[in-house]
Amino acid sequence: MPRPEDLLRLAGVGRFQVMALLQAARYYVLEKDFDKAKSFGLNRAIFYAWAKHYGPRYRRFSATLEELLRRAERRRPGQRCPEGMEEVLGECVQVSPRGWFVIGGEEQTPRDFDREVKMKVSKIIDWEKAWKAAVEYVSLFPDWVLRDPQRFYKLVYEPVRDTFFVKLLQGEKPMPPKHILERLEALRKAEEKTRQLGLDAFMKKKEKQKEDKDSA
Repeated sequence: MPRPEDLLRLAGVGRFQVMALLQAARYYVLEKDFDKAKSFGLNRAIFYAWAKHYGPRYRRFSATLEELLRRAERRRPGQRCPEGMEEVLGECVQVSPRGWFVIGGEEQTPRDFDREVKMKVSKIIDWEKAWKAAVEYVSLFPDWVLRDPQRFYKLVYEPVRDTFFVKLLQGEKPMPPKHILERLEALRKAEEKTRQLGLDAFMKKKEKQKEDKDSA
C-alpha cells in the first residue's frame, strides 16, 4: 500500500495546492463568494510560490508566532495600494474588469483553479471532502487571524502545509496544533474579561452619577 506522501507526489499535489485551497477557503469564509474565492486562492498561491524563490527581501513572514499573537489587538491601518491594485484581506492585489484576481498580467479564473488544484486533488481525495475540510479548518480561527496575511500564513497555513492532505488520506481531520488553539482561546478569554471589566466600570460610573444626582 503506497504511503500518503507517495500518492500526493505521484498526483502532483504539494504545498502549492494546500496554499491555494486554504486561501480559497479563507476568502470564502470571510466573503462568501465561491467563484472569487477560487480566483483569490490560486492568485495567492502563485504569488507566494514566486516570492519564495525571488529573494529574501520578499519573505515577509519572519515574525514569530508569539509576536503575531501579542499584537492581536492592534488594528492595522489601511494601506495605500499602488495604482491599479486593491487591498484584499490585507494585501494589494490586482483585480481585472471582470472581477477576477490578476498576477503577471493574467487573470486567475475559477476554471484555472479547477485545473491547477481541484483536478489534481481529486485524483486521490474526493474534492467535496477536501473543500469541506478546508472550510471547517479555516473556520476554527477568528476573523482577526484570517484577515491578516502574516497571521494566516503563520497560524493557519504553515502548521499544516505538509500534513493537510496526508491527514485526509489517513481518514483524519486536519486540526491546528494544540498550543495554537490554547493560545487563541486564552486571548479570547482575556478579551472577554477586559470587555466585562470595562462594562462593569461603566455601569458603576452611571450608578454613581445617578446617586449624585438624586442626592443633589
